[in-house]
Amino acid sequence: MSENLKTIRELAEELGVSKQAIQYHIKSLTNKTRQTNDKGIVILSLEEQHFIRSKVDKQTNKTKTNKQTNDKQTDK
Repeated sequence: MSENLKTIRELAEELGVSKQAIQYHIKSLTNKTRQTNDKGIVILSLEEQHFIRSKVDKQTNKTKTNKQTNDKQTDK
C-alpha cells in the first residue's frame, strides 16, 4: 500500500477527530466509489485527505474563534 493512502481511522487520529466526523466529510466528496484495501477497509487518496483536512481545519478554527469571543464577553 502506498504511504500516501490512509484509512478513515488513521486520518481521524491524525486530525484529533472522530471517525464519524471524517465520514461526515466524505459524504461531501463527489466520488461515490471508494478505494479499499485487501481487507475491504476504505482508503482515502491524498486529494480526499486534503479536502477533509481543510474542512476539519475550518471547523476547528470556527470553534476556537467562538470560544475566544465567549471568553472576552465573560471577562467584561
